[in-house]
Amino acid sequence: MRTASTTSHPAEPDFVAELARLSAARGILVAVDEVQTGFGRTGRLFACEHFGLEPGLLCLAKSIAGGFPMGALLASDRIQGPVGAHGSTFGGNPLACAVANRTLDCLLAESLPERADEEGSRWLSRLRRIDSPLIEEVRGLGLMVGIQLRERVAPHLDALADSGVLALAAGPKVLRLLPPLNIDARDLETVAEKIRWVLGVSRQPRE
Repeated sequence: MRTASTTSHPAEPDFVAELARLSAARGILVAVDEVQTGFGRTGRLFACEHFGLEPGLLCLAKSIAGGFPMGALLASDRIQGPVGAHGSTFGGNPLACAVANRTLDCLLAESLPERADEEGSRWLSRLRRIDSPLIEEVRGLGLMVGIQLRERVAPHLDALADSGVLALAAGPKVLRLLPPLNIDARDLETVAEKIRWVLGVSRQPRE
């Protein structure tokens, strides 16, 4: 699955469906990297749920423990026995596992994936209404958004940082936005206004 960290293009449903079909027909396991997209970021607990895809292997990290260092590999019941025999210095760290359990409890209890879906949908619509000749496309899932520009993004990232908004690049011309899943709708509106200003559509918004 392509993610914002590489091309900033969400996977096409038809592509994922054909991948699943071919893999099943040939007995191939599909491995999905959800290190960045997992745990509610795209509006589902895992991004593969958008496509009805059941991967054979699921790679997880980052949000799995709310910022505490941890990674995990999940395997479907189609795989018999342990996945690999290599040891790990930090594997099974009890503190990391406890933090991950608590993080998952909070994600589900506060319905953060559903909230990311709702707020993200509204925010995408808001960003797509920015009438700037510098914008080629606005795309994303949930609260994972990429704004494709017609020029290099670096100067705009600097301007946003100066205004109090931290954003990232995804390639030379894509403005990548990954706000917290519990961000307030008013803060999302503030970010949109500051992007309008940085792209020359409006005056600098007040703090």
